[in-house]
Amino acid sequence: VPEVQTSGRGLIIDDHLRVKGVRDIWALGDCTVSKYAPLAQVASQQGKWLAQALNQMGADNAQTDAFNRMENSVKPFKYMSNGSLAYIGGERAIAEIPLFRRNITVGGPFASVFWKAYCLWELSSLRSSLSVATDWTKRSLFGRTMSVD
Repeated sequence: VPEVQTSGRGLIIDDHLRVKGVRDIWALGDCTVSKYAPLAQVASQQGKWLAQALNQMGADNAQTDAFNRMENSVKPFKYMSNGSLAYIGGERAIAEIPLFRRNITVGGPFASVFWKAYCLWELSSLRSSLSVATDWTKRSLFGRTMSVD
């Protein structure tokens, strides 16, 4: 639908993640043009929201099409920031953390510790977390190794 999809950056969507100009097609993540930044955090929340919305529409016994069911029974998607972390090297990082309805921004070594703790938390197993933490500790004590195992 070239007359509606005029952006070269991605698919234009509405607040219900529906692709403008077509019916019953949804899009999410960084392939879309929306008011949200193309971040993994946004795409993850969009995916969860869309799954819940489709399940809710499926439970609705109305004989109307999906487009109208979503418009009438599902609240629009709303992104909630869980904060941002960025490691900038040299044992420094920047963190923006939502706290008490405000965004608190911190930087430096404290933010680096916070970033590392979050990275360890997100790893899939205790073994992986311990391995990475051990590598970080060895590197801080002995420097980088240039040998190949």
